[in-house]
Amino acid sequence: MDRFIAQFDAEADGDLMLCRAHGVAYQKDRTDVVDYGADYFDKCLGYEDQAIAQKINAGRIALVNGHVGQNSVLDIGIGSGEFIKKRRGKTFGFDVNPVASEWLKRQGLWADRLNAFAGYTFWDVLEHVETPETYLRQIDLHAFLFTSVPIFDDLDTIRASRHYRPGEHLYYWTDSGFVRWLDLHGFQILERQTFEIDAGRDSIHSYAFRRYRLPKL
Repeated sequence: MDRFIAQFDAEADGDLMLCRAHGVAYQKDRTDVVDYGADYFDKCLGYEDQAIAQKINAGRIALVNGHVGQNSVLDIGIGSGEFIKKRRGKTFGFDVNPVASEWLKRQGLWADRLNAFAGYTFWDVLEHVETPETYLRQIDLHAFLFTSVPIFDDLDTIRASRHYRPGEHLYYWTDSGFVRWLDLHGFQILERQTFEIDAGRDSIHSYAFRRYRLPKL
């Protein structure tokens, strides 16, 4: 559980806890979650090179390179590795999925250490991670963080969305809630974009942040 969100006042709403004042909701029961293995890797692989995927990855690469140029980037939660394949050069990966990890190692792209990169990408990842600080705390001061995440105008509409996925999506944010939450972790927003929505995805916003301080542990 994220340590900041755990401190927020929350009201129970079925399987969710709603932190209305903070623009975030989370899944109450974490005992039954998705297994990230071969099936998940194959599902991601099936999306590769589709027209929508081409537009999304072009937007992601432009967003990243607009801030870090051709400097090194670590992609955390690689899916099938498509972003790494498309960006090419100085793009490495880390994943808890053993199939994705083995692919990275075979390609010589596995990151043994998570720090010392210019940028970090979390494409469709942070909402899946029970304790995001596992990764966030390893990002160096002044490094960049890039992410895409489902955004909700109203926490009461979560269950009406295709992004309501019990056992898979553990957190749900409004735009202001997401920005404030990452600020608690020491990240300042630089820009937000909607190129994934323009490409055909539903309510997926993309962001660039930069670490401006290290929060107290």
